[in-house]
Formats: sequence, structure tokens, C-alpha cells
Amino acid sequence: MSETGKVKKIEPSRILNLPLSKKIELAHMAGRQVRAVLITDPNKQVREAVLTSPRITEVEIVAIAKSRKLDDDLLRRIAANVQWLKNYQVRRALVNNPRTSLPIALKLVPTLLDADLKQLAKNAEVSEDLIATAERTAAERGTDRRAPVKTKAPIAEQKAKSRFQEIQNLPVPDKIKLAMTGDKEARSILIKDSNKQVQEAVIDSPRISDMEIVAIANSRNVPDEMLRKIAINRQWMKNYQVRLGLVNNPKTPLPMGLKIIGTLMLADLKRLSKNKGVSNVLSSAAQRFVTRKGVK
Repeated sequence: MSETGKVKKIEPSRILNLPLSKKIELAHMAGRQVRAVLITDPNKQVREAVLTSPRITEVEIVAIAKSRKLDDDLLRRIAANVQWLKNYQVRRALVNNPRTSLPIALKLVPTLLDADLKQLAKNAEVSEDLIATAERTAAERGTDRRAPVKTKAPIAEQKAKSRFQEIQNLPVPDKIKLAMTGDKEARSILIKDSNKQVQEAVIDSPRISDMEIVAIANSRNVPDEMLRKIAINRQWMKNYQVRLGLVNNPKTPLPMGLKIIGTLMLADLKRLSKNKGVSNVLSSAAQRFVTRKGVK
């Protein structure tokens, strides 16, 4: 099968009417013009597949960060990606986008150059809190300072270590409560806790997002019991990225991995068949699916 050839023949105006599985496949493998259409798809799985495409460029990320037509979940996902945030254009676009959540925008303000702070202060589309923060940041720097404020890595690292130690020292009941009501950072620490009840509380948290479940499904540092719990949740298993993470995770129980294989796209079946990190039984089963569908 020549996916590349097929992608070139598809007209952008018809892409949104394709089956869900095909749109997700295109989001991963197609070119920039196709991704530009799919990022507007009403299905969240398709939009997320665009952002996780190995072919997506920073130019596209900047364009998405600027867009007023996309949902704030996509902007939040971009803001959570450390690599993308290294790009100044991405940060500037997020801060100036009224759809970016205020807490995220406020964190990015100190990283802007003086000229962009002045422009932000005049942006009538953003909140008054953001404008006030931009004005205050510019005033604090002084007229001669042109470089953005940089957070010193050692201080950030110390804060991260302090939070980790603080959470680790909590009694189990408090850890469980924090797992259910805390933020993403707390859950990322507690999912690795040695106590099974704490780990399960993270998975059961009403605040946990699909993105976090995808990350856990891909993690080699969580016990197989947690992966099993994800695999039996019908809602989470509707997310293709969750299934893909589980099937490629060597810690996922083999019977569950085998059940997922039949739901994979051809390109991912090919990669799984060559994945030396998973069980031979799993990679061989993936190869049989590839052969059965006539793909060599």
C-alpha cells in the first residue's frame, strides 16, 4: 500500500467526510495541507492526531497557536509541550490569542520581549488581567532592558524537587485526596507512588485528562495493573492514541495487547511488527494482520 500516493489524490474539501480511522491515519502521515484541514475536524481524536503527527512542523504549530477558530484544548496541549514552547513565535502567539486560558497566558508574559509586551498591552482582544500584567512586567524591567526575563533553571528545579518531596511525604489518605482533586503535576507524581490505592485514585480522578491517560499508557514506569485498568475502560479505549500507547508498551498484559491489534491502522501495524521492545507473540500477530491485508 502506498499511503503517500493516496494522500496526494485526496481533495482537501473531501477529507472531513472520510471515516474516522482514515482521518487519523492521514493526520499522522499526510502533508501539511491535509493537516490544515484535519485540525478543524469536529472529532477530538483527529485534532489530537494532527498535533502528535511526527511530520508536523513548528510553522504549523505557530499557525495553530494563532488561530481563533480552534478549541482551547489544542492550545493547552501546545502550551504543555516543552519543546514547542522553546519557540518564541509559539509563545507570542499563545499569549496574544484570546482563546488561550488565562493561567497559561500569564505564565508566558515574562518571556516576551519588550516590544511584544507593548503590543500585548494594546491588544483589545485579550483580558484586562493580561494587559495589566504586560504593563507591569514592562515597567519592572526598565526602559533599557530588551531581553526577556528568564527563569533560572536551578530555582525551577529546586521548586520541582520541593513539590515532589512534599507530595512523597504525605500520609496515604492525603495522597489519595490529592490524586482525586489535585493538578496534573501532582497526578504525574502520584501515579508512580508505591501504594496501589494512590495509583488507582489517580486513574479514577474526575480531573484526569485524555492526554494524561495517553502519557500513562505509554509509560514504562507504571505498574501493569494501572495499564490493565486503562484497557478495561471503554471510554478511554475509544481514543486511538491510548490504544496505540498500550499496545506498544511492553508492560501491558499480553492478552489485552492482542485484543487491541485488530483496531490498529496499517502503518501502526507495520511499526508494531518491527517493535523489538514488545513480546514476540505480539509483533508476530501484528505481522499476520499486515500479511492478511495484503501489505508487504
